[in-house]
Amino acid sequence: MPAPAAAPTRPALTIMVSRQLDSMTTGNDAYLMVLLRAAKAAGMSIRIAFAPTMSFSNRPWLRLHDAYWNVIDGHAWPGAILRGRTFWSLSPRVWARFVLRLVKEALKRAGLDKSTPHSFLADVPWESEARALAAAADASPSAMVVAEYSSLGPVLDRLKTSARKAVFLHDLFSSRAEAFKDAGDAPDHEMITIEEEAARCRPADLLIYASLNEAARFGSLNPGKAAVWLRPEVPEHPVSEDPAATPRAVFLGTRHGGNKDALNHLVADIWPLVRAKRADAELWIVGSVIADLDPALGGTPGVKSLGRLDQLGSIGGAGSIGLAPTRIASGVSIKVAEYLRLGMPTVAYPLALEGFGPTLNDLVDIETTPQAFAERIVALLGDYAGRVQRGARGRSEATRRLDNAELVNLLKGLAQSQPMAPRSLPAAQAAAPASAR
Repeated sequence: MPAPAAAPTRPALTIMVSRQLDSMTTGNDAYLMVLLRAAKAAGMSIRIAFAPTMSFSNRPWLRLHDAYWNVIDGHAWPGAILRGRTFWSLSPRVWARFVLRLVKEALKRAGLDKSTPHSFLADVPWESEARALAAAADASPSAMVVAEYSSLGPVLDRLKTSARKAVFLHDLFSSRAEAFKDAGDAPDHEMITIEEEAARCRPADLLIYASLNEAARFGSLNPGKAAVWLRPEVPEHPVSEDPAATPRAVFLGTRHGGNKDALNHLVADIWPLVRAKRADAELWIVGSVIADLDPALGGTPGVKSLGRLDQLGSIGGAGSIGLAPTRIASGVSIKVAEYLRLGMPTVAYPLALEGFGPTLNDLVDIETTPQAFAERIVALLGDYAGRVQRGARGRSEATRRLDNAELVNLLKGLAQSQPMAPRSLPAAQAAAPASAR
């Protein structure tokens, strides 16, 4: 009796990373999971190749988040051992950084160290690190190897595999540095020009963008390459709301510089204008960003902290107005997509929409000044029918417009060894300066 035929081997996607993957609370992780799920939908298996020491940062252990374990099929981490679901570093360099971190933390608590921790994300790996990471990516056959961030783009040149090569750009460090500099803040990573960042991506065949405005700036510096827009994926939340409940404004966000600036600007400059016209108005702050609210603003009337919520549907629907007064941005403002998918009418500054190009402009009320922003909030608080109409349309249209079928189909083609041709992305234009009614 003949032996049963072996199941066909799925083409593999290997992604090289140089950061810790121990949480699912940041935009970085949300973007990465969208890419990995798209690869799964395209029928690919997934491997993660970790940079030996950079992926540990300044802590010698890493418990990979369960969400990654649920989607990956393999991993390679030179200089690390796995015990249970926790990786441990065998590198003296990592352990030395950990000791230094403990010393700096003690000094910080004593008020003797006010320095900002350095992020490795923008750093190109040094020679030995790059060689080891490339070897880890080469260790198993792949249809495609993806470098997460431009900083790992040069490692693609070291690969021996004939796999297609891509860079996943869910943040341009050159844009991020400029945004923080314009706001008077110092970035926590290496300063880099857009030309230098483009040069890092030259080894790639494909550029995967999370932001259309960054694609527009970057594409001309990398002519002839295939490109695709990875749209933000926001899970569907069952919304439960009480139509009789008092409406409220909502600011949702994790901790990063752009959200910190937006929240403090909202509470200090916009919210008093709202309360001057609606003394009963409430602003709910949801997510870890509450830790970045200026202590001097902690007693602002009408401001309520909810912190992290497991079920965002409890604050969704037409009873909430999503706010995105974004003044510092790089990549895509995921909160806008979250508000729309939660059925919230949404008010935003133009910068919050730029990463989407024109895709969502007509679904959001766009204002350009604190006064106009506040007036729009007040108008929506008193317009139940308008909130319902905006919330329902935003929810259905955002679901349709932010579909990643294009990316899935591209990955299916790569898995079948189809050629990649230069691709035109949707136009990336700034949001209209007037309100979209």
